[in-house]
Amino acid sequence: MLQNWLKIYLYNCKKHKAYFFLTILCLAMGITAVLLSTLYIKEESAFDQWNTAKNEIYYVEYKGEVSSSEHHPFILSKLLKEQYSFVQDYLVYSGYTPEKITYKAKSYQIDKVIQSNQSFFDFFPYPFIYGTKEKLFNHPQEVVFDKEQAALLFGANINPIGEQVSIDNQMYTVVGVYDLGGKRSSFMPEAVVNDFQFIAEEDLVDWNYSASSLLIKTANKEKASQAIEALYQEHFLKPMAKKEQTSLEELLMLSGGYYNKKAKLYALVDLHFDKENTIQIPEKPLNPQFIYVILGLSWVLLILSLFNYVNLSLSQALTRAKEVGIRKVLGGLKQNSIVQNLVETFITICLSFVVSSFLTLWILPFANTFLLTQIEIRASDFIWSFIGISILILLIAGLIPALYISNYKVLNVLKGDFHRNRSGAWIKNIFLIVQFAIASCFMIGTYIVYEQVNFMTQKDLGFRGERVINFPFLEQEYGGDKQVKYDAFKAEALQIKGIEQIAVTDLDYGKIGLGGYAIFFNYEDLSLDLNVSNVEASYFEMMEVKLKEGRFLKANFANDSIENAVINESALALIQKETAKEVVLANRTIVGVVQDFHITGLEETIRPMMFVLPSEQYNNYRSVSAKVNLEYLETLIPELEKLWNVFNSETGNNFEYQFVDKQFARSFETIQMQKKVLLFLSYIVVFIALFGLFAVSSFTIGTKLKEISIRKVLGAETKSLLQKLSYQYVIYCIIGFGLSILPSYYLLNLWLKDYAYRIEIGYEVYLVCFVLMVLLTLIIVVSRAYKATKVNVLKYIKYE
Repeated sequence: MLQNWLKIYLYNCKKHKAYFFLTILCLAMGITAVLLSTLYIKEESAFDQWNTAKNEIYYVEYKGEVSSSEHHPFILSKLLKEQYSFVQDYLVYSGYTPEKITYKAKSYQIDKVIQSNQSFFDFFPYPFIYGTKEKLFNHPQEVVFDKEQAALLFGANINPIGEQVSIDNQMYTVVGVYDLGGKRSSFMPEAVVNDFQFIAEEDLVDWNYSASSLLIKTANKEKASQAIEALYQEHFLKPMAKKEQTSLEELLMLSGGYYNKKAKLYALVDLHFDKENTIQIPEKPLNPQFIYVILGLSWVLLILSLFNYVNLSLSQALTRAKEVGIRKVLGGLKQNSIVQNLVETFITICLSFVVSSFLTLWILPFANTFLLTQIEIRASDFIWSFIGISILILLIAGLIPALYISNYKVLNVLKGDFHRNRSGAWIKNIFLIVQFAIASCFMIGTYIVYEQVNFMTQKDLGFRGERVINFPFLEQEYGGDKQVKYDAFKAEALQIKGIEQIAVTDLDYGKIGLGGYAIFFNYEDLSLDLNVSNVEASYFEMMEVKLKEGRFLKANFANDSIENAVINESALALIQKETAKEVVLANRTIVGVVQDFHITGLEETIRPMMFVLPSEQYNNYRSVSAKVNLEYLETLIPELEKLWNVFNSETGNNFEYQFVDKQFARSFETIQMQKKVLLFLSYIVVFIALFGLFAVSSFTIGTKLKEISIRKVLGAETKSLLQKLSYQYVIYCIIGFGLSILPSYYLLNLWLKDYAYRIEIGYEVYLVCFVLMVLLTLIIVVSRAYKATKVNVLKYIKYE
């Protein structure tokens, strides 16, 4: 019996080669999507799961409605451990910084260097190859390396303990080599230095010096939160209130909510999935919404493939009715027909999994690069996925056609009128409509995402950055006379052919932070906070930022350096004034208002800002901007780099520059990734839906060839036949598109709400997608219908 079933299965595959191949391909694409998304989620969910203390380690954030503090004074962590027994240990750290590491004649840049204290390997117990964690960081300026970085610097299987390396022009002693071992963690540094183990005494006791993030190890989260709040109040807020000669309650009220903060603790096990996008950990957290979207889209793709398979099976059943009828006449049981169809479905699943395995292995390297992850496939992943997905497909795509075919009436089949049997037709129609609805949703979504990307890339940002390059100059903490060196550098750089203007700034385009610092003060009856940024007098002119009112700051006006400032339109709106004339904010007279211009991404509104001239005393700027003539770019960059190296020899860093417009474009990276994912999936979804339509229409029209022949003999025109054959599919397309309108509108508005500057979803979006969907449907259906109208009439009516 099984042998007979296999012969019939192979016969039908050969008879319908194209449909068989496309069915396998569609199912394989759906399986691949689910398999990759499942592996991705499994990989991301593995973060920190290996850490035995994952439920006792907490990230500390001091959070309020107005502002939040991710960095804390060093003294906080010290007092927590000394005064509260339920705080077992603490870890202070910085984010990753790229550093140039020099060993003898070899130099490498290591991108993931982290500053920390002695507890790092108690919190993250990576195994040591050379050295032990008990003997680490007992002396200043010590460093440990990951195994791979140590091999690059010192050679493979070489013990580097005691060797001296140069980091940022300072000598460090190597005291260990550890192995990340493929473990996934929120902290995976390539090198750890103990700069936070030995802190200068004045910094260690200063509550105003917040330079590090903080993890604590405790078994009592609630008590730890209360302890942090108590320490902040006792050592920071009360002394501040005393200094301002006011009460603590008055200080909290006058701050406009800035100091009304609570300690919020996040468990290490939850750090990688940051719903609020505020956690500052070295390995970038992942928004769980993205996970849900990826998983949902992959399952939609698989379900669409299943619907497609069911429709195709039901349509093919019309050509196999005589086979079923003859089996029943010869004594075949209904159960046998069901089992036969399930066996055929299982074979199809197996073949689809074979194709899916090749697709997965082919796509995986691109997916790892695209998603910035390290997904690996194991045999167990395939086995469990095969079992789970096979059961699902057998229940949906195998059982429905099997029950439909097994229920054929023998007499109807033998009389030849089984084509009139409408049993199961409603299932095909519903599945086809659902396919149209899903494809329409993807098409509308892709259109909206493209429009939003175009809107963001073409929006007037309020500045011109395509000819302005940014590059660092010395370190912000440079101890020498930075201003003198900058003035000398600027004078020589302006002599380079192609450099038109130079100015310093601390603005950082395209990042979450603006640069600069925040101030909080009262103005009339308002409690305000502004971001203050340092810009050189010529900066706005160079960036072509427009002046709305008053004047720009000028370097030759003495008062502009210490008493005057410029604000943007958002700041003017914040103080509820129509003009900035005679306005004094935070002891500075406002002499001008510039039009709003974007610094961070378009996800957030332009913040109220004040601009002041850089202070020579504090060297408070982070980069130099230069406006260049692009015709001379190839020659001026090498000259500028040579000059920069002369003035930045103390840093040991390499000259790196970036155009400002490219810097700002970093804020588009997420939406660009979403666009690519959605576009790719849309192509697949529309392809599957149209193939399903092609297959169903082909088989259905194929059952009406005798009817078409008779109508042609009776004088029916081709036009009327095409209308009759195509009409129902166009109706299904319209119904499916109609069903997609509300879900797509809701989901896309949900997505767009994250953008402060966004497009509106208008009727034209739906009109364009509707016309395109109907046209694609007509192309498929009319092509099949037209071919049917050209049949040989005599072949189908010779028995009539």
